[in-house]
Amino acid sequence: MQLIKRNVEAIVKDTMKDTPVTVIQGARQVGKSTLASMVTEDIDHISVTLDSEETLAAAKENPFEFVSQFQKGIMIIDEVQKCPELLNAIKLSVDKDRKPGRFLITGSANILHLRGVNESLAGRAETILLEPFSVGEIMGTREDFVSTLIQQDALTKLRLAQPLSRAEYAKLIERGGYPDAYGRTAKRRKAYFKNYISRVLDHDADELSGLVHLDRLQKLFSVLAGNSSKIFVRANVSHLVGIPESSMNGYIRLLEDLRLIHSIPAWGRNYSKRAISKPKIVVSDTGLLCSLHGISSSFIANIENGNELGPLLESFVITEIGKQQAWSSYDYSLFHYRDTDNKEVDLVLELADGRVVAVEIKASSSFSPKDFAGLKAIRNALGSRFHCGIVLYTGTDVHPFGDRLFAAPISTIWQ
Repeated sequence: MQLIKRNVEAIVKDTMKDTPVTVIQGARQVGKSTLASMVTEDIDHISVTLDSEETLAAAKENPFEFVSQFQKGIMIIDEVQKCPELLNAIKLSVDKDRKPGRFLITGSANILHLRGVNESLAGRAETILLEPFSVGEIMGTREDFVSTLIQQDALTKLRLAQPLSRAEYAKLIERGGYPDAYGRTAKRRKAYFKNYISRVLDHDADELSGLVHLDRLQKLFSVLAGNSSKIFVRANVSHLVGIPESSMNGYIRLLEDLRLIHSIPAWGRNYSKRAISKPKIVVSDTGLLCSLHGISSSFIANIENGNELGPLLESFVITEIGKQQAWSSYDYSLFHYRDTDNKEVDLVLELADGRVVAVEIKASSSFSPKDFAGLKAIRNALGSRFHCGIVLYTGTDVHPFGDRLFAAPISTIWQ
């Protein structure tokens, strides 16, 4: 498969110029090692991987000597979560010499949540999240949906996007973005993800966590995947998987640390007493999600029931917009909104300056006034802080729909 350029590559290079330690963090097999190789190909470097038993043993034996073995360039340490002791050694080494670009480390988990970690590398390191391929990366573009919406001529920009058919959306959803799975047939992709999940949940999770019920983690993930993009009700899930409700947060955080799921917090408690505070759980890749449940693109394309297609499409759109956070020109956070009157918005994007963009996601190729109810509720509550609201649907046209509201094809998020 042809090497696909990652949209965070320039950010990693910039970080290496002004920060002693650069951390590339992401799920297994999303291309962290490949990206590390790409950004250091013209730099003097040494690369070691802790997936090697011999290298791991050496790192554990004398962490300080291990991180001191290469002084003249940058040292790449792959899968650093396997030896948390290295983080303190890196801190001490950097404190002696704070020049930029000393270490480039990769990790398949959140290093701050590793067992035995008492060093955050605060002030010494910058973390860059690497997700599976975005649609834009596959197409060779650096998409930035939020920046497009913020521009004065947003409607003109959105109208330049190429609409997709329902079948084309279905193929994107089924394929997902994992590099090693992306180019495979559906059958081979299913086999890949079966082994992938087994490795991550049976092996990696045990290395990272001391939780008691790790034998139930695969069932928990399967239940969450079956309810991807739906409200997470802790008591219900606890009953289904046999994990105590009081312990559930630890297991959810572990799946987040492994980058298998994203928790989308609720928004609106400061604006409405009726807002519901429960999060949504979204599986991090729809290719993985489809393989796990045996869902094919032809099945997706022919689903008549919007209640069945909707969660798949919503998971797809949320993860695509979430990926763009890493390189967008604007800092923004992802939320969802629902209140006790059943007004809801699938995705609320809150910018660092306080402005809000609200996004509703529809599986149908048409829309109606009721699809704007949640967007209008947020607009009316926020006033000038509300930048715009958009209904993303599988149709082909861009339509204004009143004050700061409009509808557009889903494909506008990456074109």
